Amino acid sequence: MYSKKLTVVAPLLFCILISVAPFPLHATANWTVMVYMDGDNNLEPSAIDDLNEMEAVGSTSKVNIVVQIDRHDDYDNSNGDWETAKRYRVTRDTNGYDTLITSELVGDLGEVNMGNPNTLVDFVQWAQTNYSADHYLLVFWDHGSGWKGVPAPVRAVCVDDTDSDELSLSEVRTALDSITCNGDCPLDIVGFDACFMAMVEVDHEILPFAHFAVGSEEYEPGDGWDYIGFLDYLVNTPEASLEAVCSKIVETYVNFYGRLGPETQSAAHLNPTSTVVESLNVFAQHLAGAKGYEPLIQAARTQAEAFSDLDYIDLYHFAQLIASSVPHPTLQRDAGQVMKAIDQAVVAEGHGYGSRNAHGMSIYFPSTSTGYQSSYETSTALAENTFWDEFLKQYYSATYPLSATLVAEPDLALSGDTVTVTMEVTNLSGVTITAVTPSPLTVITIGTASAALSSGPAPVKADLVSGQSVNFVWEYTVFSGSTGGVVLFSGNASGTDSVSSETVFSPLAISNKVAIPGAAQLITKPTDSNQQIQTLANNRIQEARNILESLNEQFALLESEGKDTTPCEDLLNQVEEYLRLAEENYQKSNYIAANYWALQATAAMERAEKCLDEL
Repeated sequence: MYSKKLTVVAPLLFCILISVAPFPLHATANWTVMVYMDGDNNLEPSAIDDLNEMEAVGSTSKVNIVVQIDRHDDYDNSNGDWETAKRYRVTRDTNGYDTLITSELVGDLGEVNMGNPNTLVDFVQWAQTNYSADHYLLVFWDHGSGWKGVPAPVRAVCVDDTDSDELSLSEVRTALDSITCNGDCPLDIVGFDACFMAMVEVDHEILPFAHFAVGSEEYEPGDGWDYIGFLDYLVNTPEASLEAVCSKIVETYVNFYGRLGPETQSAAHLNPTSTVVESLNVFAQHLAGAKGYEPLIQAARTQAEAFSDLDYIDLYHFAQLIASSVPHPTLQRDAGQVMKAIDQAVVAEGHGYGSRNAHGMSIYFPSTSTGYQSSYETSTALAENTFWDEFLKQYYSATYPLSATLVAEPDLALSGDTVTVTMEVTNLSGVTITAVTPSPLTVITIGTASAALSSGPAPVKADLVSGQSVNFVWEYTVFSGSTGGVVLFSGNASGTDSVSSETVFSPLAISNKVAIPGAAQLITKPTDSNQQIQTLANNRIQEARNILESLNEQFALLESEGKDTTPCEDLLNQVEEYLRLAEENYQKSNYIAANYWALQATAAMERAEKCLDEL
């Protein structure tokens, strides 16, 4: 959050700070809301204010609200001007929302470092032990900066000025790992009442440790969340679903600030977020090979919704701009997959007009190489697990030490046939490139044709000396659909420069078209150009006739034994009809159609054979 200095007039409280026994356990509690409130910085006045917001609602037998609040000695002198960290079970203030803290003090910890992950672990474990519930919401309250600090130190959230420390993203992950027993008992919701935390990088980091995450792509004003609004909903609807609670946090936040400003808030279901990361990985690897499209990608980056930290852009909007402006079918399809995945993951999103193209998830994308922080590559799991950081570096430098070509064979296939796709990759550089690996191939379909991966790639990777080439091979089973169509395959390769240890790419390649006719086309459009399939069709027809003869003998035998062969009779008749069509088309030189119906006859025979075996 940004600091928002509050001018509050309140009597000074002189009190003896003592440890107080916690409120009795509530075995029937639905929720425990745990607010890790780091006010040991210039947000101290806002911390006092938000705690008073919570007191306007207060805990109930169904909802526990517990807070660990750490204060600073400079920014606020209200409520006794204490400087230590205290724990409260938030109770309802009979005066409503005011400036005086009246909640039940359950512990004074003295000075603690809120930027230490062990402090966070201790707070959550204490809260879960003393205020057990069916569901847990953990709120990180303080400044936030996404995965990085401004301008240089790497951090994520919770800046403790007294101890000159903060929680980095990796420390948040470490703490949550400990809290949730390595993810075996995840929290229900992790919320960030802090700036810039609704990032793919953040969600990916906490993915194993919570079901949902709530945060803002943009900065948050000092008032932060609307605690009165969302807590009032929670205590009055304690059996609400996780998604409903997340949605209410988003809804009350956006309603509190209105729709005219830049404020954003969103909630993501973290399990589908893994699909976002998977689709992003393919998108990034193919973007890295988008030779010739760099100006269009740069334009999409420039036009994408950016936030107060200009290195952060809305991922959905960027993908949307790529899909609409870059005339490459692979990138368009990959961008569409990213957009679809984000739609599935983001369960609630709200924004003001100032961030009108926000969709709930930002990503790190500095506009120039001078703004890129190499620490990103080791400070985020997203960079370690995907090609996004490699794409960024390739984006800043458009050289390609590898080349790649794609060929699909045959270029005319029938539904159910196998198509072999070969990627030839050549090392164009003067050094050895190790672990050369092809990207996943994107299948581009036109009409009702489709393709399913059967095997590959083989090999998985290869080392290439200068000038050397390697072939990677996949096999796909293709299908025609009702009217048939065309499929193409696209992808690129990457490897490691043995001298610089940098990841290098080939440009994105696209294969020739493979036509897959539909059944209607095969019957009505005989052509002399299908002579090459004549022998195949003839062999399949003869083979089917031989097998059918054997099945008819088996059928007659079972019938003579008094078996009820009725269920199998229709299947054998169907085989006869398919073979009749195959032979009829063959006599008319419609060999593609003849082969198609021979395949249908073979499939029907397999069903008939199974039927007879079961009698």
